[in-house]
Amino acid sequence: MIIAITEKRTSHRWVVQLDNLEVNFNGQEEAKAFVGQLNARINAPHPWPITAGRPVFERQARGRYLAATIE
Repeated sequence: MIIAITEKRTSHRWVVQLDNLEVNFNGQEEAKAFVGQLNARINAPHPWPITAGRPVFERQARGRYLAATIE
């Protein structure tokens, strides 16, 4: 994901760009705080979901259900 901070010269606002999404801020410090919190959340450890022995997915095939499990 590309995260960048730029200034909109016409409105004197700051824009944080997240790929194609733009988030507007009134000041550069607010924009930097948002980017800092976003980066902290992205880089935080995330536990893998526990799926052992439970279906990972289900789909219907010709009137019956098929499931794959992790053991």
